[in-house]
Amino acid sequence: MESKYKVFVDTNVIANWLIPTNVFHSEATNFMRLCFNGKILPFVSSHSLTDLFYITRKHFTSDERFDFIKLLINSFTILSEDSALFSDAINLGSPDLEDALQIVCAENENVDFIVTENIKDFSLSSVPILSIESAIKKISS
Repeated sequence: MESKYKVFVDTNVIANWLIPTNVFHSEATNFMRLCFNGKILPFVSSHSLTDLFYITRKHFTSDERFDFIKLLINSFTILSEDSALFSDAINLGSPDLEDALQIVCAENENVDFIVTENIKDFSLSSVPILSIESAIKKISS
């Protein structure tokens, strides 16, 4: 059995997939297919689910948003955040708590890489950072 990449998925990648008008929608859609088809082991932080529910409120009904949250719950490993992770995120020194939380979640889970289009926002990560396109190429090779 071949080993699958453990991949932490930035909230914005999922938002790009969900919202067709987003710049990286096409790339994000291709990447999310890999997540849903079992080509990788995708991870996301628990706070990302509430963020996505809120971010997409102008694009989808409440029922539609609950449906895609259920899809994510069934397809991704959802990483919990506790006070220790919040402390680690604060101590990371990032100006953005949400990105810092994602970084420490990914580091604690020992994922192979983080997928994002906001590479500069993850510069404090010890985990390699890949763009959507680079991740697709790596996974497909």
